[in-house]
This record gives sequence, structure tokens and C-alpha cells, in this order.
Amino acid sequence: MAHPYADLLKDRDVRVLWSGLSLSAVGSELFRVGAIWLAAEMAGANASLMVTAQAAAMLAVSLLAGPLIEMVPRRTFLVAGEIVSAVGAGLVVLAGLTWGLSLPMLVASSAALSAIGVMARPVFLSSLPRVAPAKVREVNGLFDSSVRIAQAAGPFLAALALKLMAPIHLLSVNAVTFLASALAVAMMGRRLESETRAPAAGPGVLRRLARGVHAASACPGVWSVLIATGVRGGGYALGYTVAVPLLFVQGGVGLPGLAIVMGVGATTEIVSTPLLVLTHPKRPLRRLFQGYVMIGASLTAMGAVAIALAGAPTVWLVAGLAAAAALVGVGNSIATLQITTFFATRLSSDDYAAVLRLRMVTIIGSMMAATAAGPWILRALGPANTILVCGLVATIAGLAGMLGGPSRRLGPGFAEPVPKPQ
Repeated sequence: MAHPYADLLKDRDVRVLWSGLSLSAVGSELFRVGAIWLAAEMAGANASLMVTAQAAAMLAVSLLAGPLIEMVPRRTFLVAGEIVSAVGAGLVVLAGLTWGLSLPMLVASSAALSAIGVMARPVFLSSLPRVAPAKVREVNGLFDSSVRIAQAAGPFLAALALKLMAPIHLLSVNAVTFLASALAVAMMGRRLESETRAPAAGPGVLRRLARGVHAASACPGVWSVLIATGVRGGGYALGYTVAVPLLFVQGGVGLPGLAIVMGVGATTEIVSTPLLVLTHPKRPLRRLFQGYVMIGASLTAMGAVAIALAGAPTVWLVAGLAAAAALVGVGNSIATLQITTFFATRLSSDDYAAVLRLRMVTIIGSMMAATAAGPWILRALGPANTILVCGLVATIAGLAGMLGGPSRRLGPGFAEPVPKPQ
């Protein structure tokens, strides 16, 4: 039998959309890797404040923009968001070439692009079931793979690109790929649109802002997922996104070593996601939390490896961190595939989008708190110990969710158990 991805890609619209978004995801990864590396070089431990600014921008739009987004046709919003991102990225390149790239300029561009992305992601994910209604889990896995491919290729491509061009031109590439994504979405026609739209004269603003809270409260297991996701997000942001690059900058290892570690982690996500799509766990919500436990334990292992191999040859450090990062990638794949399937299975399209925005609020709030404290934590503990502590916190959050009632109760397809006849 053909893999479900092969069947999905027989659809021309799916192929075009997947190709365009994959290219845009690669551009975003080029910028992400280059930006954090440049920030670490310019500001050291204070580079975590760039992530804080990104989180603050994402939190603001996640809290305030949801009601406005629901009034705009989905395809129109997605296309406009990609075009605005392309223009914004291009303007930063122009300003950087004119006056020189600075940390505030880098922070501002990162925050703006992150804000647009966090508005678009729930709209896109909640539209995917319309693309393949009979294969929700499979289509989620396929498009998640585009992000995984980008995360695997991005660090290597960034390291290569920096040998051929000035770092600021990673933003130039990002701008071009945003335009490719906009074209791909536009070619979908009305296929991404929801059957019903929230009317402009509908419920009040406060009620629409609280839509995600109401939907989460009505669906068992959602709050435990949101809490664990938020804790994991903060630990991952500070431990993996900031502390690992800083470890390489301070150790003089260089961007190629960081590219190997991050690339290996992303590659295992690519490899594991298509295989995981074929599995059907008896307790799928428990499997989700098992992914979080794997992420936390692997991040803890990265910190332990960095401590144990301090002063050892660089190749040993890179190999040890890459091995642990490989398990982080598998854990990410497990958790992401299960969480998108959980929400898509148990929630209506618009409630799904609202809960995704609420999920982003919890993740972003945790990221903002962790990275805002990052300069002090990193100076007090050092990068290696920070990675280890962040991993331990994420592990505890995953274990708590795994042992919770919904994880033990929900069966195949995230269905409630059928009561036994009296």
C-alpha cells in the first residue's frame, strides 16, 4: 500500500500548497538560525531578550487579534500576511545595508515576523481539515513535515550561505520565500475557507476573546495539554533556542557545529513523523505527553553532556549533543502530531483555531517569562547548567500530564470510553 502522503500529493492543490509552504519554512529557518547567532555574537547572554521581544509580540497578537482575524476570509488573510512579511523582511535588509545591522533592528524585525506568523498559524492549521476531510491526521503530518524538513535543512543552509553572502542576506532569501508561500495559498482558491464565518456583528469582543477558553473547558484533556505545552515551551525556548547557541558561541565551536546539532534534531523529526503517522496508539493522549517527557529528558541529557565534556575535543561535544538532539527531534514529532490530531478530532474548525491561539498564548507567555529571566539565569548557571535545568522542568510537566485522568481515559481516536451496560 502507498504511504498516505503519496495519496495526498496526487492532489495538485495539495502539492502546490505543500511546496510553497515548505520553501517559506526554509526561508524562515535561515532567518531564525542567522538571527540568534548574530544576536549571540553582538549581545552574549542578552541575546535571550530577542526571543523575549518575539514572545511579547506574539502574545499581544494572540490575545488581541483573534476576533479581527475571524472576520477576514482565511485565504485573504493568509496571502496578505505572507506579502506583508515579505515587504517587512525586505525593508530590514534595505535599512541594514544603508545604516548597518544592529541588535535593535534585528529584534524589531524578528518580533514583527513572529507576530504575523503566530496570527497565521492557527488559521492555516484549522483550515487543513478542509483540504482532506477524510485524512485529517495524515494531512497534518504532511504539512508538519514541511516544517521539519526546513528545520533540518535550515541550519546547514545558513552555515553554507554565510560563506557566500553577508548574514543580512538571509533576510533577503526569507523575503523571497514569503512571496512563494503567498502564491501557493492564493492558488488554492476557496478550498481553505470555512463553511461558516463568524459575523462581524456577532458576540462582543470579550466573549470572542474567551472563545478558546470556553472551547478548552468543554473538551476533557485540553487544559492539561495547554499547561504542559506552556511549561515545555519556556524550557525549550531558553534551554534549546538560546542556551545551546550561546554554548557554541562562548566555546568558539562555530556555526557549523551548531548546524550539525540542530540539523540532526530536525532530521529525526522528518524521519519519525511519516512513521508515526502509521501508528495508532491505544492511549493517544498519553502518547502526546510521552513526547513531552522525551523532549525534556533529552534536553536534560544535552546539558549533562555539555557539563561532562567541558574542555573535551570539539568533535566529542558536537557528537554528544547531536545524539541527544536526535531524541529531542523524535519527541517533538510525537507531541506535535498527536496535539494537532487531538484538537482537529475533538473541536470544530473555528473552536480549533481559537484553542490554537490559546495554546500559543500559553507557550508564548512561558517563553517570554523564561527568556526575560534568561540573562540572569545564564550568567548564574552558565549555558550547560541552564540546558539541564530547563530539561528537568519540561520532563516534570510531561510526566504530570501523562499520569492525569484524560491521558488514562481517552482511547483510540481520542474517544471517551463507552460506558458498560448496567
